[in-house]
Amino acid sequence: MVITKYRTLSTLILICCWLFSVPSYAANLTATVSSNQVTQAEVFQLRVTYDDKVDSDSIDFRILEKSFFLGQPSFSSALNFVNGKRSSQSEWTIALKAKQLGTAKIPSFSVEGASSKPILIQVSQDTDLPAQDELAVIQSQLDKAKLYPNETTQLKTRLIIKANPRRLQNVQILPPKSADFTIEELGQANQYQSVINGIEATVVDQTFTITAQNSGRFMLNSLGFEATFVFGNNRTGTTKLLPVQLPPEQLMIEVIQKPQGSNETWLPTPNLALTQHWFDAQGKEIFQSDQPIPVALGDSITRELNVKIQGIKPENFPEFLISYPESVRQYAEKPQFVTLNDGTTQMTVKQVLIAQQAGETILPPVAIEWFNTHSTRFQSSQLDGLTLLIAPDNGGLNSPINTEIPTPPVINQEKTNFWPYLTALFALLWLTTLTWHIKTRSKTVAKKTEPQNSHLEGLLDAILNSDIAKTQHLAKLWLADTRHKDPSLAQQIEYELQQMVSSQFGNANVKWSSKILLKLIKQLSRSRSTEENSEKLPKL
Repeated sequence: MVITKYRTLSTLILICCWLFSVPSYAANLTATVSSNQVTQAEVFQLRVTYDDKVDSDSIDFRILEKSFFLGQPSFSSALNFVNGKRSSQSEWTIALKAKQLGTAKIPSFSVEGASSKPILIQVSQDTDLPAQDELAVIQSQLDKAKLYPNETTQLKTRLIIKANPRRLQNVQILPPKSADFTIEELGQANQYQSVINGIEATVVDQTFTITAQNSGRFMLNSLGFEATFVFGNNRTGTTKLLPVQLPPEQLMIEVIQKPQGSNETWLPTPNLALTQHWFDAQGKEIFQSDQPIPVALGDSITRELNVKIQGIKPENFPEFLISYPESVRQYAEKPQFVTLNDGTTQMTVKQVLIAQQAGETILPPVAIEWFNTHSTRFQSSQLDGLTLLIAPDNGGLNSPINTEIPTPPVINQEKTNFWPYLTALFALLWLTTLTWHIKTRSKTVAKKTEPQNSHLEGLLDAILNSDIAKTQHLAKLWLADTRHKDPSLAQQIEYELQQMVSSQFGNANVKWSSKILLKLIKQLSRSRSTEENSEKLPKL
């Protein structure tokens, strides 16, 4: 009985000793900072350690966002063996920057029942940081502050960064903004290095087009800039972050109401230039003359119109709706736009006119009405027309081209004993060399034939659709690329084109079918160049 009581008492004593010893082995949670006295721009490190292995999300640092700017936290864990004893440790490190002056508090953290002590941070004002304009500057220049609806002006901006660009973080260039204007960037930003007042700087130039919509007084926000500059002190080992915000300059623009009497073709501009050029079927320029310009029936005349307008976008350019007489057939190409170096937009329109009826024909003039924003008056730019004298159909067109192949002369052969075998040998060698030569040139021939098909598909469609004006135009372009293949076939195609014109416009009753023309065109497109066929073979 005494022994049993003794064992029970010993067990109770051991349990109590174990219970009282457990707190001495509990893991500790510790929080430390690299400095508790910092400036508002200074970055310091918070380090939290826990004497056991846990997950990285065991601590939520979002409770610090009220008083600090947070960096990206880093986490690590380690397993150590010292004198045969095993120990684990988890560690978090995060960069902090105070938001306000005064006293900032890092609260207590808790992990698995263990808690760290709170830390107070004294935040003071920085005295050695540069001003914002010493780091970055924005310059804005508006060409015109008074516009009319649909008129366009240019906003030129220049961002000058005086610090090392590698010290920049979170860079944002805010483009111009306004709900009352249509804003588009003109070209691409131009970034380069320059020296300004002895300081090496990075310069970014940008140009924007500002198009007015409705009349009134409106505000335009120019370019804005936001970034964070990083300053490091090698002597103290501290890092400071200086946020820089350059608000956009506000520019007032007055949009003047349209004057009375303005029509649908509203072109407000300080400068408009209208020019034209005439070209014959061979591409030679035709100059204005008091005498009518002689043209053969079925020939083409190209009218090239150029208009340069300052301050007008391409979609607001006028259309050339010219009413030509029935004696000519019009085939117009799509307008081509180009922006010149001075910002002026140029539109080029080519109109191909096919002579359809014999006699004297007057091609009408062209006029554009526009509003001069300098003189605030309506103006009209005009171009003269052209008088053509279309010659009647020539009966000689119906004379077919002699395409007979001359019969080769008969060669009298004399019987010989060995010449046939020798001739056969040389013929075999010649054929072998010819085959090798054709194979080596197959790739080159394929490359040369690519441009020939640029207008072929459109030409065949025009013939099938009986569009004579378009057929004439595309045939000249296609033959210019393919004539060298077989001049004889090209001449036959030109004859068929003349027959086509005569059947449509000529005085004589000419019956014509497109089958021969289509056959000749396809035959020429498949032909090899006569220059290639006439090249000398390599010597045997």
